[in-house]
Amino acid sequence: MRAVLRTCSLATIAACGSSHGHSVDAPPPAPTANPTRDVVDTKLSFDLTLHTGTASITFAPSTDPGANLEIGDLAIHSVASAGTAVPYDAMTTAATLVLGVPASDQPLTVDIAFNWLNHENFTGASHSGYTLIWPYYCGNLFPCHSAPADGTTFSLSLSGVSTALTAVYPTTIPSVAPAYQIAWTTDQYTELPLGATTAGTQISTFYRPNELANATKGTAHLVAAFDWFEKTLGPYHFGPKFSSASVNWPAGAYGGMEHHPIVHIASAAMNDETTHVHESAHGWFGDGIRIACWEDFVLSEGTVSYLAARALDVVAPTVGAATWQTYQTQLAGVAGTDPVWPQSCGVVDVIKDNLFTQAPYMRGAFFYRAVADKVGAAQLDGALAMFYQTYAGKPAHMSDMLTTIHTVTGYDPTTCAQMWLQSTTIPAIAPCP
Repeated sequence: MRAVLRTCSLATIAACGSSHGHSVDAPPPAPTANPTRDVVDTKLSFDLTLHTGTASITFAPSTDPGANLEIGDLAIHSVASAGTAVPYDAMTTAATLVLGVPASDQPLTVDIAFNWLNHENFTGASHSGYTLIWPYYCGNLFPCHSAPADGTTFSLSLSGVSTALTAVYPTTIPSVAPAYQIAWTTDQYTELPLGATTAGTQISTFYRPNELANATKGTAHLVAAFDWFEKTLGPYHFGPKFSSASVNWPAGAYGGMEHHPIVHIASAAMNDETTHVHESAHGWFGDGIRIACWEDFVLSEGTVSYLAARALDVVAPTVGAATWQTYQTQLAGVAGTDPVWPQSCGVVDVIKDNLFTQAPYMRGAFFYRAVADKVGAAQLDGALAMFYQTYAGKPAHMSDMLTTIHTVTGYDPTTCAQMWLQSTTIPAIAPCP
């Protein structure tokens, strides 16, 4: 839980007890670059008809003045703090908003008004009624920090929604989340309640016209799998309710997106149990624990791919076996030269450097399976639970996972990780050496 007792603005910086000499009469500083100043809370409001938005962005304390936000092609209309104008420089060539805010020993909030545009190809808000801003397109929708290690709490409100449609979105994300996690979708939805977990988390799915049969099939074991995650890994931190929602992605698009607490599932995958359970598992890894940099992508997708199959193995063994068979087929199509776990941080572009392939998903999943076959699945469950207990709400590296596995199980997985996650030769499916 993030405790914030007071929030500063330009008009109240002196009252907040800043030690940097600012007073209420002092002019605000000029726009100053400070890309390391963290965003800790983001309150968003969008009008879907007018394409206008407001963002109330709370920055963490900083001993240095200034702040940066990514803005894509947003048209910035005003920036203020408690009604006082904030000097800013909207650098369109760099898609960056540089703010003239003072140093502060308390959180500082600015309010930004803007216009936004639709973007297709999964780079913003689609004209088809959904948003998808992973991995680093949040600036096409709202002022943000897109680095996966950065975390912010969210609130979201929508207006201007067609009366013929239902908007499905979380009004709050109460635990820190990466910027790409927030999303909405509008369509002709019906909600299907599925039940509750032992911990009381309510589970449901939203389906579109003529999708009830697919939605029912795809979520047949979702409550049981989610319950297994809560019991095995630890509490779910993104609210008292979790849902999946069918989204009208373009033809040929398959899978889902981890927009917890309402994950998006491509309409073509609504009948696929593995997809629903995979996206739900991101509530623990990828969202619940953020990756420290894109090079740690396997810590999100490889771990979640394993967990989806592991949970289904327990709650629906036939489905679990089929999931592993599908994984094996997908693994056979992976090129050995496709990167899985680059040994750097902050250097690799997850898209441009070919990291977003099946390699981190499948080689990651079979790495964990090889560890489980070596030490026992229950032992590995304990290591994953310890990792979640340690890093929930924080960023982490894949190297931290290896350390945790070693600590909890007594087995050093370094060699196994080199075989599955670093070698250009894909090993045979077998227990770790």
